[in-house]
Amino acid sequence: MMRRLSSVLAVSALVATGLLTPVAAQNAPQHPGGPCIQDQQNVSLESIYFYDDVVSELDRIERSSHGLVTVNSAGQSGEGRELLYATVGTGDTVFWIQGRIHGNERLGTQSALKILDWLTSGDPAASLIREELTVIVIPMYNPDGAEFVTASGLKGIRGSVTPNFNRDLNRDWEIFSQPESIAFWHLFAQTRPNYALDYHHVGEAHVIQGTNELTQFQIGHRPIAVSRFTEEQWRTQRAMTMVVHDAVDHIGSVNVTRYGPAQDPGFDITNAVISRMLLGGNAPGLPPAAPPGETPIDHTVDGALFFEFRNVGQKGSGLLVQLHIVSTKALLTEVAEATLDDQDISGFDSIPFPQAVSCGSL
Repeated sequence: MMRRLSSVLAVSALVATGLLTPVAAQNAPQHPGGPCIQDQQNVSLESIYFYDDVVSELDRIERSSHGLVTVNSAGQSGEGRELLYATVGTGDTVFWIQGRIHGNERLGTQSALKILDWLTSGDPAASLIREELTVIVIPMYNPDGAEFVTASGLKGIRGSVTPNFNRDLNRDWEIFSQPESIAFWHLFAQTRPNYALDYHHVGEAHVIQGTNELTQFQIGHRPIAVSRFTEEQWRTQRAMTMVVHDAVDHIGSVNVTRYGPAQDPGFDITNAVISRMLLGGNAPGLPPAAPPGETPIDHTVDGALFFEFRNVGQKGSGLLVQLHIVSTKALLTEVAEATLDDQDISGFDSIPFPQAVSCGSL
């Protein structure tokens, strides 16, 4: 792995110096989605992880883990960067964690690396998780988007870079137009995870519906319409949501909400990664994509959530990372202890929904 990581750094250096040139235009169109950067906001990137940082951190964690962590590549991005992921644990139950599928949603990478670091520790909870679970951690799903320099001079666009510029990778698990999507689908097919978690930043400022109380953390409990879950999956979605809510709702003024329109149980992001993990039945090359197609695997996850955290660049970014970590630890522990089915979900309907306000109004 050390030799491969050295070559990854070399590729990254070539991209940075322009010897590997993006095929896309420099000005990225605006899209909905995070993060919400407010007017007059000073965005400090000193603590933000970029691709070289991910390579270095994964190398450090792998070397210092004494064999607990292995780092591999699922393939290459459109610009030739390795699509790195780490595996820790030996259990039969597989838990998939991904961050930075949107290249400008920066804190997911840092959070994923900190979770991976913790999983190698001597904490009894981490030891239990390693024994009962196999955890797959993808700190930077979209390295090209994370590294792309915008016209304003900041790194990071939401989508891909090449061959399709700014294609939303979290809307690409039906057509599979990007090499990143194809590579990570193959990893999904190979590892067959039982649970999945996806880190995001919300693209607007939000308050608890009907109040002026800022919500910093939204739990994405229904990436597909409620009617499309199996009965067992929908129960698991609610149980996972309650575990996360109970773990973080008491921390400061977090004000946890459920993501999505309050009165729309048909809310459906069919082509998102965890949506297709829940639904199954797809594969690269199937219609409407061009042949040759691949045979869809007969596998779906038992449960999958996405987290939508408030915007990056605030003084409270450390709190947002901590919320990622606390909520993820709670979920991993609950699954490792095999108590998710016993989780009380009676309070699920009382978790409020958010209401969007303008990004610069709070």
